[in-house]
Amino acid sequence: MTSTAESTGSSAAPGKEALVSAAERLIAERGFHGVAAREVVKESGHKNNSAINYHFGSWQGLLDGIWQRHSVPISRERAERLADIGDNSTLPELVAVYIGPLVNEVARATPSYWARYNEQWLASTPLDVTAAGWTGTLSRVHTPELPELYQLGALLDQIAAQLDWLPADDRRRRVSLMSRFVIVALAAVERDAARETHDPARTDPRWPDVTAELVTLALALLRAG
Repeated sequence: MTSTAESTGSSAAPGKEALVSAAERLIAERGFHGVAAREVVKESGHKNNSAINYHFGSWQGLLDGIWQRHSVPISRERAERLADIGDNSTLPELVAVYIGPLVNEVARATPSYWARYNEQWLASTPLDVTAAGWTGTLSRVHTPELPELYQLGALLDQIAAQLDWLPADDRRRRVSLMSRFVIVALAAVERDAARETHDPARTDPRWPDVTAELVTLALALLRAG
């Protein structure tokens, strides 16, 4: 039975956000198969064990909520950048469109868990993320059907099309490797930035520099050979 606090409109949004935040953090730290629903409920501060079903309908609905929290603003910024560069986009411009909004989303939260959450998702996904089925059919973890993810797939396809010196299959593999490199590298930066202040490994990233370096290294990987 739903608690009175959870059934009020004024507390519904904070209740949902608390569940999203707890699930994102725990999955980022432990992986998709290392987190139980009851732990998320406890960490979120809910007393009702059915809080996930009440707010999201299912565990998969909660995972959709995590994706939506981040993919919507990322997609919006990417759409604006794509409109600015127009149809005759260069490879550096497209790579910057892929990386810049992702870094900005990580930089927006203190601490952020979004890059590490993506890192955990990629661990259960085939190498060719451009064909990982934005329906999630090729992934061992849930992937929502969101228009923002179709936009991402289309962007990665645009990047692959720029690698016209490579066979088609090799282009997709190269873009997939680049994408994984960016996520894993950004997850490492995010992890160090989130350390305790007394930890000597903690860093205070200059996010524009992180973006520039990731773009440079991603281009080098794409152009190799």
